[in-house]
Amino acid sequence: MVNNSTLSFLDLAKAYATTHMTLSDLYTYEVIILLIYGVIIIFSFFTNSIAIIIFLIGRRSRSELSPFLLNLSVFNIIMTVYCIPFTITSVIFQRWIYAGELCIVLDAFKTFSVSGVLLTLITIAIDRYCAVKYPLATKVYSVFKKNLIALSVIWILSLGLTILRLPARSIPIHEIRLWINSRELFSIYIDSLENATETLESIYLSKQLHYQLIDTIQCVPNTKAKSFEVRLTILNSLQTYFFPLFILAFVYLRIAAMLWQRSNDGHIEFNGTTVTNNLYTHESVQFKKKLKQGLKMLVAVVILYAVLWLPMNLFQLCLNLLCYIGTPYQDFCSNSTLLKLLYISSHFLTVSNTALNPIIYGFANNRFRSDIRHLKRRIFHCQGRTSFYFLAKGSRRTSYTLEERFRDVRNNQNSLKTNRNLSMPRQKPVNMNNLSTEDSLKNLRHST
Repeated sequence: MVNNSTLSFLDLAKAYATTHMTLSDLYTYEVIILLIYGVIIIFSFFTNSIAIIIFLIGRRSRSELSPFLLNLSVFNIIMTVYCIPFTITSVIFQRWIYAGELCIVLDAFKTFSVSGVLLTLITIAIDRYCAVKYPLATKVYSVFKKNLIALSVIWILSLGLTILRLPARSIPIHEIRLWINSRELFSIYIDSLENATETLESIYLSKQLHYQLIDTIQCVPNTKAKSFEVRLTILNSLQTYFFPLFILAFVYLRIAAMLWQRSNDGHIEFNGTTVTNNLYTHESVQFKKKLKQGLKMLVAVVILYAVLWLPMNLFQLCLNLLCYIGTPYQDFCSNSTLLKLLYISSHFLTVSNTALNPIIYGFANNRFRSDIRHLKRRIFHCQGRTSFYFLAKGSRRTSYTLEERFRDVRNNQNSLKTNRNLSMPRQKPVNMNNLSTEDSLKNLRHST
């Protein structure tokens, strides 16, 4: 039979959830997951930082949407720095490894950043709708004032939604968890115990296993939120996914319908009055071309958000509806390893959205890439070059400049001669026979 120490160890394993202290306690795949997340965090921070710099100082990529895209990158950086690393480490290590106060603060940052991203996307959609429906009216109002008001509303609403969610915020709590020196040995040890009997293998493994009960910090929803966790999850999915997507889809479909109708009848609307756009043919064509290019980019951003955030919302809904209500899926709910992998997979898709957004609305734009090349030339212009290189390059540049200058002077002289010949009146031919020698020479001198 199993001795008391074995029984106590098995009872502890059943009664307490496990936790991990260091990287050596993790499986290889968990370490790889942390490394992949590290790459995503660095890549997201780099791309969004470049986007912010270009939208601030770039000239070619400057447009009416630049302030909103810059604002989107700011919220992406907030999510990258204050949300992603803390969430994934707490999932992998099965405990909150940071200060307890950060649990409350970072939960607020997560709500603030997600709300900011969604409100920015909705504001961009509404702005494009107004630009399509009232193309002349948008030029009357100050673009700077309009953007300033819109951005202020986004930040105020994001802050307000964060404050409203404070009653359901996560809080740090102390929880006793079981630490095991090797989960691989533990799983083999459990499999070796059959019919509550001890074998030589189980005795050997029990001597190799070491365990300890430790006091951990868990960042979990507070007691008030736990009482209505299912309703809170449904409300969160509606607020951060389904309802914003419905608004975005409705607005962009309306924009597509207006562009389609306008391409057929060739009219625009100004303050409720239909005006033909034949007087603005060239301007309207250029405006429509730029507008359609911008709309394609914005629709791609929305589709990317819809695809990458869908798995996380479905996972949260299924987890709460299947596991917390009480259904026949308790075996699925008790499989912590499977749930962890599903959560990490869906969370990885969600956080990759922050890294891919700048690529769509920034690096895929020719003018944006042109500003990046200009910035790179300004930064790396004088690095790694010797005096001989500058001397050789200067001589080549001088000779080229002199050649170009000589060519320009020659072209200008030819142009002046041509213009002078065209501007001078044609003189009548002089009859040399009727003039004396002195008069002939005088006429020849004047004619030349």
